[in-house]
Amino acid sequence: MTAVRTLEKFGFGVDHAQADVVVVGGGGAASRAAVSAAQAGATVLMLAKAPVGQGGSTVHGASEIMSMGASGYGSRDDSATVHYEDTMRPAGGFIDRDLVRVLAEDAPKRIADLIELGVPFDRVDDGYKLIRSDFGSYARALGVKGKTGKAFVSALADEARKLGVDIRQPAALIDLLRDSTGRVSGVVAMDLESRRLLVVSARAVVLGTGGAHGLFSQQVSTAEMTGDGQAICFRHGAELVNMEFHQFGPAMVHPYVQLFSKSCFILHPKMLNRDGHEFLPDYLPAGVTPEAAMDEKVFPFTISNESRYIDIAIATEIAQGRGTERGAVHFSFADIAEERLAATIPNTLRWMRAKGLDPKRDLLEVGIAFQCLNGGVRMTSTDAMSTIEGLFVIGELAGGVRGPDRPGGNSLAEGQVFGHRAGVGAAAFARGSAAPGTSDGAPLAGRLETALKPNTWFDAQRIASDLRAAMQTHCLVEKTESGLNIALAAAREARAEFAAGGGATPSQVIDALTIDNMATTADVIVQACIERRESRSSHYRTDCPERDDAHFSHALTITRGEADPFRLAFDVLDYPGAEVTDASHSQAANHG
Repeated sequence: MTAVRTLEKFGFGVDHAQADVVVVGGGGAASRAAVSAAQAGATVLMLAKAPVGQGGSTVHGASEIMSMGASGYGSRDDSATVHYEDTMRPAGGFIDRDLVRVLAEDAPKRIADLIELGVPFDRVDDGYKLIRSDFGSYARALGVKGKTGKAFVSALADEARKLGVDIRQPAALIDLLRDSTGRVSGVVAMDLESRRLLVVSARAVVLGTGGAHGLFSQQVSTAEMTGDGQAICFRHGAELVNMEFHQFGPAMVHPYVQLFSKSCFILHPKMLNRDGHEFLPDYLPAGVTPEAAMDEKVFPFTISNESRYIDIAIATEIAQGRGTERGAVHFSFADIAEERLAATIPNTLRWMRAKGLDPKRDLLEVGIAFQCLNGGVRMTSTDAMSTIEGLFVIGELAGGVRGPDRPGGNSLAEGQVFGHRAGVGAAAFARGSAAPGTSDGAPLAGRLETALKPNTWFDAQRIASDLRAAMQTHCLVEKTESGLNIALAAAREARAEFAAGGGATPSQVIDALTIDNMATTADVIVQACIERRESRSSHYRTDCPERDDAHFSHALTITRGEADPFRLAFDVLDYPGAEVTDASHSQAANHG
């Protein structure tokens, strides 16, 4: 049965659209892909779950040092080679060196594109203001007053519209469509305003659906990122990689959300629990002072230096009931001179005061917030093709270029580099391939039938809240197999509740399907965390506290099980280490 006939059978209103390339997502990577595909001559339809410019981690990420890393705009000693080596050094064996090479080589070109589109990168004197990020040998990251991603998306969305990209928003992805050969043939989405379904036929699909922020109680982006792309690709048999590695760290959680990066910690704020006790010294080993730990602070959490005690202390105080009602502790900047605040955290100071906060007067509520998945659907080529023919994956959904640790500034660079490459690659794939066969609606029919099955006990809001609480408690800072099994049980309970019937009407079906996606992605993440029985970077297993290179110095790929999809198939993927070729020694042009 065709997809349209399947959907109409269930009582949905159905619209149909056609394009050479459909891009799903509204963030920095997806916007770049849509622009590049259109520039390459493809007809492009873009679907965004939240209105473009309002949703996603690219837009909502904000910190003193949010920026994009690219050589060629600062020191003449920096180069694509150095950027490549900086990225491979902390993650060798876990990331694809071919992907990293093009990341480093292409990033300066994508910065140049953004400058041409009018992105106003911060400047100082006669050049660009550059930031030396964690794991970076040189200052190479360019920003826009701490809200760099928002500036990117604004410029790219404007360009997409000028190029004639058809943007449908808000529209939530429901499923991929595939023909009888297994090739991707389009997508099904729901228009969240009309509540009608949209069947898009396309020769190539680019997914940039973002991360899994909505699986955690505290996160630094927007809750509409519920692991949809990860779950859908997993169901279709795509290979995932590095799903046990994710980024998180201290963030102010009220009245707005903001990462607290190193700039905030080198001011040495007081960290107080709800009783007013300054608790950080209670967690530090002999010889380590609070000031020393704060001076070493990096974002995100890593066990590679002594700043780990900060995150551990915050998480423990909250878990043991000494946090605030919002699941946070208090930071006080009252003892820090106004002049030093203004010089060290000027963007943060401006944002706080715009919200009515005064760090000299107010206690700030700081929790541990999820920031980013480092794993995802594995890219198998430098044009971001997945293991499914015709499906390209980008941004936080994609895996293969982020490992246990990575240089700051790489996330925005990945979105721009692989967004561009996927857009161009998808346009070429669409141009060079025959039209796919008739889309098979049968795989989707079963999930829709379950979602629409009457069930007065199904409460999507409660199920999501329970799952978020379990993931927040057991799948962030300190992990143990027993705690991870509690989170796994919560994911499986959510899936079981969905399986009993989502109780949805056609107009409400997205709520039930979202629970299934959240539970599926959570299940995969937690099983990956259990499988890696060691501690490495952000993956801190207190029951396996040592790094174990003898057994775990490699990436783990994940595919669905054959008899039971959730008996995951884990395989070793030992990516080759760094290799410097003659070509990669060439210095990027200096654009200072």
